[in-house]
Amino acid sequence: MDWSLSIDKAIPKPLRVIFRGVGQVFFCCNAVTGFIFLIALYVGGITAGLAATVGVVSSTIAAYLLGFPEDEIDAGLYGFNGTLVGPCLFLFLEHTPQLWLYVVLASVLSTVVLAALMRILQPYNIPASTSPFVLTCWMFMVAVYSFDGFSRGPVLPAPVIPADIATAAVVTTEFASLSKDAIEAWYTAIAKGIGEVMFADSVIVGILFLAGIAITSLRGALMAVLGAIVGVAIPIWLGADKTLIEMGLYAFNPVLTMMAVGWVFLKPTTGSALLALLAGILTIICQAGLANFLAPIGLPTLTFPFVLTMWMFLFAAGKSKYWGN
Repeated sequence: MDWSLSIDKAIPKPLRVIFRGVGQVFFCCNAVTGFIFLIALYVGGITAGLAATVGVVSSTIAAYLLGFPEDEIDAGLYGFNGTLVGPCLFLFLEHTPQLWLYVVLASVLSTVVLAALMRILQPYNIPASTSPFVLTCWMFMVAVYSFDGFSRGPVLPAPVIPADIATAAVVTTEFASLSKDAIEAWYTAIAKGIGEVMFADSVIVGILFLAGIAITSLRGALMAVLGAIVGVAIPIWLGADKTLIEMGLYAFNPVLTMMAVGWVFLKPTTGSALLALLAGILTIICQAGLANFLAPIGLPTLTFPFVLTMWMFLFAAGKSKYWGN
């Protein structure tokens, strides 16, 4: 929206770059949107907001110090992976004073990894997206087993053989009827699915995220909502764990996939929207497969299902006479 772009340009450059970095988590190069996202994170929890702030500032400063292209820094491209690194490590690792330094180091590394992957993927016109965040957090999570000053938190999955994973809970009529409880369950799961992109288990945060996206693009907001709906409906149909569905943990990857394919990286047409829908559905299958693949080493999938699916669809689109970007 024009008014938000005017405010974006009026914000002092250091703050504008930081807010844009937060906004780029949802592909929004808009400081107003990024500011709303950051406020939403603080609403969800002071620690999460502080961790995201430390992450985005650290990764952005690292980009400046390493001399990366200033136009890319100004667009917030070196900030969004750091934004995700902070809340991620605070969610999955035990809270200690040393963890703040760990967040800074991981955020700096995410900037280096992003620059390397951008160089590798540039000839193919494929974005690195959140892959630096995923790779960096995986490495830092595994590394804690070698350091006495750190330990895994209760949320980090324990290493387990996939066949030993508890049988998925049966989906009850909670989602299957038109009752008030069913409508509330759908509403909660969809909103949390958007919020879980930044590890926020909160309906209010999800709504604020959606509002921030809508300020930048109504189509982007529509793709986010459709992605969340897909992330609830398809797991229900496939018989996934009801608790995970309710928490939005099957929805956040399709949210990003559908935004990427249906709004950001392909021409915004009806055809690309349909392709995004297919990509969103397949992201759920990819997430389930990756979850079982990573189970023996006790790592979460994070946003890697989104990254893999988006890469495959964008590579395929480049070969198609219908879907080329």
